[in-house]
Amino acid sequence: MAQPDLTSHHVNYLIWRYLQESGHGEAAVSLQRAWYPDPQSLPFARHIKTHALVSLVQKGLQYHELESSIDKEGNPITFTAADHFFGPEPFEATALKSRETVTEAPAPEPAPERITNGHAPETLGENQKSETNGDSMDVDVGTESKPDSPIPEPVDGDGDVSMGADEVPQEPTLSTGTSVGVQISPAKKSADLTPDTACLDLDDHVVNAIWRPADPTILVTRGESRCSLWQLSSTSEPVQKKLHDLKTGSYVSAVAWDGIGNKLAVASIRDTKGTITMYNSEGNVVDLLPDLPRIISGLHWAEHSPQLVIVASDERTSELALWDGAQQPDMYPPPQVVDGHIYDLVWVGRNDVFACGDGVVYHCEVNQNIRLVKQFKSQDSEIAWTFLRCTQVSSGPVAVVAGSTNLSIWIPTHDILIENAHQEAITGIDTRPQSPAQRRTSSMTGKTVITIASYSIDGAVNVWNVDLELKEYKRVHHLRVGSNTPALAGGFSPDGYALGAVSKDRLFIWNAERGGEPMSVWAAPGSGEVKEEVDSATNGQNGHSTSIDAALSWDPDGKKLAFGFGNKMAIVNLQR
Repeated sequence: MAQPDLTSHHVNYLIWRYLQESGHGEAAVSLQRAWYPDPQSLPFARHIKTHALVSLVQKGLQYHELESSIDKEGNPITFTAADHFFGPEPFEATALKSRETVTEAPAPEPAPERITNGHAPETLGENQKSETNGDSMDVDVGTESKPDSPIPEPVDGDGDVSMGADEVPQEPTLSTGTSVGVQISPAKKSADLTPDTACLDLDDHVVNAIWRPADPTILVTRGESRCSLWQLSSTSEPVQKKLHDLKTGSYVSAVAWDGIGNKLAVASIRDTKGTITMYNSEGNVVDLLPDLPRIISGLHWAEHSPQLVIVASDERTSELALWDGAQQPDMYPPPQVVDGHIYDLVWVGRNDVFACGDGVVYHCEVNQNIRLVKQFKSQDSEIAWTFLRCTQVSSGPVAVVAGSTNLSIWIPTHDILIENAHQEAITGIDTRPQSPAQRRTSSMTGKTVITIASYSIDGAVNVWNVDLELKEYKRVHHLRVGSNTPALAGGFSPDGYALGAVSKDRLFIWNAERGGEPMSVWAAPGSGEVKEEVDSATNGQNGHSTSIDAALSWDPDGKKLAFGFGNKMAIVNLQR
């Protein structure tokens, strides 16, 4: 049976697997971004054995030696050392200087405690270490542990690295945690990012910025009284189209793209009355929704349908109103009314939304209207659960909330509370997107772990792993944006590979899996020089979280970041 034609996909996959297997995760990530987002999904991937590229190259070298040792008629000729493919000089890998002999590894910090539902087990010591395969391993020290001596690899009858059919199939490399996502490589510091960064003047305080879904060339910025659509190009200056430039006494309260980027909803307020205007991707008005007699504080589109949930509040109550773009009704169906203020709302799947308020998280079902089906009440009914993120796992939806002043993170759907998550007020949270390989691993193992990032005035970005079944959590990274410098906003990249955070005038980007020092740092013009080294004592929504002083948003491809500071918006290009 003839072998199929060799394509670039076959070659790229072999190289990608070699990089993964040899520990060059960052290089594998670069190849993955430039070539194919999920190599493990290729139809031939499951047939490739461990170390396939090395074995094929070894067999190719044997063929080269055979070919060089006979003439065109098949008669043997003398084959000397000079005829070797890599030349006559012997190569001793042990003679090369390793990275460890050049740079002294930093001293490891004490490993974090493993905590069960808010309480540290008494059996864990102060410097308890996580045990992996019988060897103790520190968590989050920014270095990789290596064995004292190399483990010999099995060889086949030809002396090649084993590719035998009896070999145990290797776990898909993306599920091992060595390279999750396809983001920034190589790491770039301030001097590298500045030439590729554009700064936009908004003439208004930046509240937030949102990218058009699946389109990294269109960005919408919202100020306190203005809303603009920006068309970005790599060959020309950004072009601004003002959507709202309101009169005194009016302001823009919310903006949101629909799931496919065809419609942009913009809510404005005047005299405690809310108005919603619909625009297309060109910035032209296409519809005007019925007015609401309350202040509109949120617009939330479903990801997979043209349904929009509108949050409107007064001093005593809040309404969750549903508008269906497919039907374009002249009036809203009866809203779901709840007592008190709604701070945030998030869709999960096609028919569920969660909302957070004072001392309570609401679970609502959406069909032809919106209906409250369950309330999760915290022990303290006065806690303002300000920030909300949701994700979907095999067992159902997961809601994560945080209170800005009570310093806690709560997962009401699974009864997990992380107390004292920070030393000062929390400014935002985000959940890490799961890769397809991670979801496959979760379904096979039955173990569901989610990753949460939390941001605080105390200048820290904490990253937490939470086991939903065991109700256990562990802080895996403690990252810093500087001393006496608040972390005001942040979020994971769309593929979960990178983690961003901003202070008032600086942007930091870390590898979400590794933590450690930032991969990239950028400073706003006039803010002073950014240090290339991070304090050695620290190891240090989808990026949509916002605050009064800063805003951060990843573009759909994870190649650019919109960073709002003051009256300016920086478009930081992470890939040249």
